[in-house]
Amino acid sequence: MRAFLFSCLCLCLLPLHAALPEAQRILFLGDSITYGGTYVQIVEAALIAQHPEKHYEVMNLGLASETVSGLSEDGHAGGKFPRPDLHERLDRVLAKTRPQLVIACYGMNDGIYYPLSPERMKAYQDGMIKLRAKVAAMGADIIHLTPAAFDPQPIQVRLLPAGLKDYPQPYAGYDEVLTAYSEWLLDQQKDGWQVLDVHGAMVQALAQKREKDPQFTFSKDGIHPNAEGHLVMAGPLLKHWGLNAAPDGKPEHAEGAAIYEVVQKKVNLLRDAWLTETGHIRPGVKAGLPMPEAQNQATLLDAKARDLALGKASVSPQSAFPGKPSDWNGYAKYDFTVDGVAALVVAPKQAAAGMPWVWHGEFFGHKPAPDIALLGKGYHIAYLKVQDMLGSPPAVKHWNAFYAELTNRYGFSKKPCLVGLSRGGLYCYNWAAANPEKVSCIYADAPVCDFKSWPGGKGKGKGDPKNWARILSLWGFKDEKEALSAKVNPVDQLAPLAKNRVPLLHVYGDADEVVPWEENTGVIAERYKALGGSITLIVKPGVGHHPHGLDDSAPIIDFIVKNTR
Repeated sequence: MRAFLFSCLCLCLLPLHAALPEAQRILFLGDSITYGGTYVQIVEAALIAQHPEKHYEVMNLGLASETVSGLSEDGHAGGKFPRPDLHERLDRVLAKTRPQLVIACYGMNDGIYYPLSPERMKAYQDGMIKLRAKVAAMGADIIHLTPAAFDPQPIQVRLLPAGLKDYPQPYAGYDEVLTAYSEWLLDQQKDGWQVLDVHGAMVQALAQKREKDPQFTFSKDGIHPNAEGHLVMAGPLLKHWGLNAAPDGKPEHAEGAAIYEVVQKKVNLLRDAWLTETGHIRPGVKAGLPMPEAQNQATLLDAKARDLALGKASVSPQSAFPGKPSDWNGYAKYDFTVDGVAALVVAPKQAAAGMPWVWHGEFFGHKPAPDIALLGKGYHIAYLKVQDMLGSPPAVKHWNAFYAELTNRYGFSKKPCLVGLSRGGLYCYNWAAANPEKVSCIYADAPVCDFKSWPGGKGKGKGDPKNWARILSLWGFKDEKEALSAKVNPVDQLAPLAKNRVPLLHVYGDADEVVPWEENTGVIAERYKALGGSITLIVKPGVGHHPHGLDDSAPIIDFIVKNTR
């Protein structure tokens, strides 16, 4: 009763109004109860079901047998290995996962199933203080969860009484130790610690259940809660963030069971991968996939869960992206083939709702700042290597195949943002003119919008004879006269885009001698406005064809995000 009243008093110190976490990268640390992860899955499923527009990256790195105190009993695991100490791996975990919020649940193993002692209590306190210091040093926040309850009733025949020197089996009153640990944690709230009382919630729920069923238990082994117990564990965090779960732990949503199933797969997939990636000393832990592969699969699962939450018909990917992943600015890049042509996709660590993506017409990787920022917001980046095809009809056919592959097989959004740098403008605009209903917006940077200007060189520009010859061949023109009279350029095909209200952004230099803006962007702007279309122009005074982009990419990123969400 004393512990329960203490818990109620401390809960009064929590914020009066529940609020979602501001942190996007959330790391759970703990022992085998956290490793099992059901309470983590309940919380993340509720986040996605109630707030699919929010994009949290939840990482469960709980490790079985682990302590925060660094203690281990003699003969642990039959003498095969001592209990892992969180602090052996903590620096690696924080460096690789880069959390903004850590949620830590330790205590069950920290008393090593002995009676309470000042030495073991101090080791637990010191371990917690050390953990907090490491988290604070990287600028992250931490929420402490008091330990789960120990239930002696289902394992009474295995328990040992007080007064013994050693405890090869648990002390019968071990929950007294966990109560003391919980009360110490809760007492730290007066110093600004964020502490949620899992232990008190479980003790109270267990007492209520036993009023009706004296044999009731959350844990057959006295330690590891079942799914009902994990729901009780999740309760304080759900309440803290203003979330709800149904009595079975699934989200309160029409697709709650389906959302939970997808989240469960994702959390376990990433748990195994992160534990392998960050390293630990505990034997017998399942190895995970390499992180790029795991994150790719997790991205697809996350998108599926969010689509379920939004009531969308989600396309289940038949497989992860083919090809061996490689690193691209900290993200997984996959190189594979579509329609006989080299293709690539860079995957975010967690996909945004609806699987938005950016599709480059040419020069993938040049001036990558906007792409890196968009990857951080959950966008995929895609590119089809049809170089030297200059947006011609054969190139458009390859683009059609790539679009079908990404939208049908991998569930990408039906309306990507197209990015056309220089000659990439021909690819983007010509495909968009043929598929205006499939485009969310176009960002063009010093774009070629009329092949008479470049590579034709029939105006102010220098021209490019080699690529002009390609134009004649790729379009099948019988001669130059036919090419010059053909109405197949972006400047000639704007009406479908205006009808579908596709917004445009053009960035250009007003001293461009390669792709003169007056013959390209200028014509697009005049004609698109006359058709009622929306176009934003950003001029770079005195700048030629290079450099592309902006010193501050924010206007580009804002334009894409605004028009793809």
